[in-house]
Amino acid sequence: MGEGGDRSELLDSEGIVLELGQEKQMKEVLELSVFEMKNTVAELEKRLNSVEDEDRLASVRSFDQMHMDTLNQFLKKLGDEKESLQNQLKDYELRLEQEAKAYHKANDERRAYLAVISQISGSLNPIERQKMDAAEMKRENHLLRGRCNIPRNQRILDPKKGPIKKTAGVKHLPKLKL
Repeated sequence: MGEGGDRSELLDSEGIVLELGQEKQMKEVLELSVFEMKNTVAELEKRLNSVEDEDRLASVRSFDQMHMDTLNQFLKKLGDEKESLQNQLKDYELRLEQEAKAYHKANDERRAYLAVISQISGSLNPIERQKMDAAEMKRENHLLRGRCNIPRNQRILDPKKGPIKKTAGVKHLPKLKL
């Protein structure tokens, strides 16, 4: 190989040396930990021997007290969480109420507009309505023609498939009128 191969091997060996150093440090830490644990076990055995002479009931009571303290802390934590969830529920209820009011207001406005529209459309005489409908249809046809991909001169009938549908080449649908 060339110079690049030597450099790669050098980097690999440096990485291995670093990893070996880390492993040695970890081993030392573990050995120290094991040593400390052995000392702790020895101290606990000494205390156990001395506790045998003491009142066993007192040790049981202290254990029960520690257990009760832990339970009280857990109960307090649950109480705090309950309060937080109740506050969150109140916020959601308030938001829901506000959104319901906004919905009803918008719906009432919509109904009022529809009433005005129906009143106006009822007052138009039939001839004006026909003129408006014809103008509207002409405008919609013009919009549909502009949105079709199929050129006007290629719209032919295929006896097997039938006439080409207007929606076949539509890129956008027409807007709905309310």
